[in-house]
Amino acid sequence: MNILGFSSFIDNSGAALVQDGKLVAAAEEEKFVRRRYTGEFPINAMLYCLEAGGIAIEDVDHVGFFFRPWVGMHKRLAQIVRALPDSLHYYGTRGGAWFNLVKAAAHTRNVFRRMGRRPRFNFHYVNHHLAHAASAFFVSPFDDAAILVLDGSGEIACTSFFKGEGNRIRKLDQVDFPHSMGYLYASMSHYLGFRPGKDEGKVMGLTSYGDPGVYGKEFEKIVVLGEAGRVTLDLSYFDYPRNGVNPHDAGLDWVSGKFVRAFGPPRRPHDAIEKRHEDISAALQAALEKAALHISRHLRKAAGSKRLCIAGGVGLNSVMNGAILRDGLFDEIFIQPASGDNGAGLGAAFEIWHETLGQPRGFVMTDAYTGPSYTDAEMEEALRKFGRAYTRPADIARECATFIADGKIVAWFQGRLEFGPRALGNRSILVDPRRAEMKDILNLKVKHREPFRPFAPAILEERCGEYFDSAHPSPFMLLVYNVRPEKRGVIPAVTHVDGTGRVQTVGRGQNPVYHRLIEEFGRITGVPVVLNTSFNDKGEPIVCTPGDALSFFVKSQIDYLAMGPFLAKNPATADA
Repeated sequence: MNILGFSSFIDNSGAALVQDGKLVAAAEEEKFVRRRYTGEFPINAMLYCLEAGGIAIEDVDHVGFFFRPWVGMHKRLAQIVRALPDSLHYYGTRGGAWFNLVKAAAHTRNVFRRMGRRPRFNFHYVNHHLAHAASAFFVSPFDDAAILVLDGSGEIACTSFFKGEGNRIRKLDQVDFPHSMGYLYASMSHYLGFRPGKDEGKVMGLTSYGDPGVYGKEFEKIVVLGEAGRVTLDLSYFDYPRNGVNPHDAGLDWVSGKFVRAFGPPRRPHDAIEKRHEDISAALQAALEKAALHISRHLRKAAGSKRLCIAGGVGLNSVMNGAILRDGLFDEIFIQPASGDNGAGLGAAFEIWHETLGQPRGFVMTDAYTGPSYTDAEMEEALRKFGRAYTRPADIARECATFIADGKIVAWFQGRLEFGPRALGNRSILVDPRRAEMKDILNLKVKHREPFRPFAPAILEERCGEYFDSAHPSPFMLLVYNVRPEKRGVIPAVTHVDGTGRVQTVGRGQNPVYHRLIEEFGRITGVPVVLNTSFNDKGEPIVCTPGDALSFFVKSQIDYLAMGPFLAKNPATADA
């Protein structure tokens, strides 16, 4: 039984293939077309999934789509009518996207027919938040769990509470548009001079520099905690419900004049970041965490489970996730690595397998390595094409651990591409976390990004509790822990200004080569931690192919590239 799931036509499109209940392949379209956050039809991701599964489109039995665009349409239209004439802008910016959502089935069949294929699949429109919930619960190790979905919005829901048991998911409650934690954060991203729907991670990094108490009382007016875990917004502070929302239209006003009177004028993209901006972002993050804890405490009682799955774009807020874990209501938390819309197609596929077809559970997502991989011959040919001198060390992990310990920057290209926005040890840039200066060097000279942006520690799973205040596995880099006070001076390059780190735990069985590299680095230095950041430049997707990796490497200030078993050095930076 072959089930292809996909997301498209909005942002972060992707595809996933499930064969007989097992995830065979999953990838985002942006990594093939090299345009970050693209929402275009994921034909390249689909073709990759089919190839990885050894099948053609004619072999696909079911296709699952991550949206049911007619659900809640009457509520959306009522909102638009109430906001006339301001809401007319909505039709010009989002009307086309909604039309594409409606015709997704016909479009999918026509794309393959134009390629000379004859698809025979059954097409399923899957509720957006249900697809999110399925993308986390059905690949989690839990037989039962509470499920929390937080995002900008689905068809109409912005927050949803579910209970998962076996191969069934039951909705408990939902909060509808426009009371959205996702759009709250997007509004603040826009107000602070960043791109809404894209740069929320930057805002999350900025929050640690501010004092949440300065604007905390004002945010208590904006984010209202209600009965039964419900969270709503004081909409008088926002304009997005009137304008409609389009993350690609930077000209829209997301906040209202009332918000500006309370917090001051918005920051323009190239303005300096002031203390006021840091304090506003800190108050925003504190309000989000308070809301998430309010929701999760209710959900713990309503679902009756001590296990929690989190999905939706807000699930990428690793600081919030860490706060929920520290709260202690849940013993275990699982967040799927592509928890945004890019992973909703995966959920649509598993929703069909389990709930539509009634099949039992039998798959657990222990790693995110579901994308393309390349043979040694393909990698060696790419090195020759780029004219790079290279060697083949006896042990690439040991060799690179030595370079990292010596203060070199190593690009690490191994195995299958990661699914989701985080590089998790197959498309990574690795450096020594003991060297405080590495943070500034990477931000300024390699990644070309804002100096306040933090970097992540990757640690041997079995050693996590020695360096952080939690030993809970974090294989997908979606949980922020406190660095133990006595270790902050040991790993300063991955210790954020507030004493935290966005942790990736690395298990031997998940990624043996990456685990061995960290293990070797620990043997050399006594510190079983490396700094891990994604192998890409600012504004670009993570590298996918050997050609992508070499194109970046040859123009970068990275010292060494480890591509499979091969090692190339940058003559402009590495020692001769």
